[in-house]
Amino acid sequence: MFFEKIKTYSLYMILSVFLVSNTLLVGHEFLFKKIIIILLLFIVIITCFYKKDSFKKIIYYFVYFDNDKVVKKISGVISLLAWFFFVSSLFLLNIGFVFLARWFILAFIICVVISGVLTFYDLERGGNVVLSKMRLVFVSGASVLYFITSAYAASYFLQMSNMDISDSPLLEFGWKFAFFAIYFFMILQPVSYGIFLSVSTKLKGHQLMTILGVLMLTSLLLFAIPRWAESFIVVVLDWTTNSEWHTSAMCGSLSISDSTERYFGFNTDKYTVYFSNRDGKWGFEEINCIKDDKNQDSLKRVSVSQSNMPKWFKE
Repeated sequence: MFFEKIKTYSLYMILSVFLVSNTLLVGHEFLFKKIIIILLLFIVIITCFYKKDSFKKIIYYFVYFDNDKVVKKISGVISLLAWFFFVSSLFLLNIGFVFLARWFILAFIICVVISGVLTFYDLERGGNVVLSKMRLVFVSGASVLYFITSAYAASYFLQMSNMDISDSPLLEFGWKFAFFAIYFFMILQPVSYGIFLSVSTKLKGHQLMTILGVLMLTSLLLFAIPRWAESFIVVVLDWTTNSEWHTSAMCGSLSISDSTERYFGFNTDKYTVYFSNRDGKWGFEEINCIKDDKNQDSLKRVSVSQSNMPKWFKE
């Protein structure tokens, strides 16, 4: 009886071992690690070949071949692809293909988002009351969050640059959106967990795996956002200042320009300077224009704030 159950569920057991092993071994290095991981993959492939019926059941779990709902079929296929990309990314990380693993993680994120949207749409169209109520709460909560983060972002920018962010419209939009996105994705994890607890008992087929994928994605974002927040902010500052600020500053007969700097102001007595990757630093300065009657104009720099460039810019 015991051995019959092992034989029946052997594929599921081996797939579970493969997934758990790859998850636990990420970031750990030891002798024969790659050989063990590749051997596990070989065992999975062989088992899938001999347990075709069990493998087909997994495919049928995600893809509704006997269902005429196109949305469900598409969502199921994309959900299956999402989990394939996720497991493959862990495998690639463990055997040392980091660059390719990052692209697979990105593919996993895209697939989860698309499948999640289609699944929520299908559930709501099917009359799921919980999701209908949550949509209203979600939209209202997002609006309140944007209002709060916008005020905090404007205040923080004033401290960092000694400049009113409303003077630079594109920068204001990018900066406030960055702060909203950071806090939104951090809060999204407990929200998605609440949705999972509320609707999990009513989910069928791939819908449960899709919601689990969404929960896993939001958990990854909760872990990654605090580490990537500064990098994201610097990217936004680089893009907005490159698009909106000047590449040079003038003071009477003087003119300065630096490829790592952007200047807010034109032919004025004071410039706000944003610098990025200048000697490994990013931050803000003020330049005061001191004009002389004898045409001996000069510029005085005053540091407002500076920080080390985020790590991913150094890799």
